[in-house]
Amino acid sequence: MFKDERLKHLKGRLNNLTEEIVLKMLDDMLKREEFKNVCKDEDCLLDMATYALNRLPAKYVATSKGKVFSKIEELEQQHLVDVLSVVTKSIKIVSENAHPNNH
Repeated sequence: MFKDERLKHLKGRLNNLTEEIVLKMLDDMLKREEFKNVCKDEDCLLDMATYALNRLPAKYVATSKGKVFSKIEELEQQHLVDVLSVVTKSIKIVSENAHPNNH
């Protein structure tokens, strides 16, 4: 994809904190009793994650994966509330539109 090796290396160093937060929150929320009957196959999970990520601003950091989680705590509370709201909506939207045989 990249002819310049430096750009290929940079791509590997960029991390979208919003992606990390959405996936962690999705994992935590789908363990709740209220979502026990929600489709959790790979297609549904991808639909939920992409629905949420397409509606939230990206928050990029240039750091190693190990440092990403420490940066999550630095995000403002309002961003986390927004993520929670959008992830909850993504679960509801996808579960309402999932095919019955995907459960």
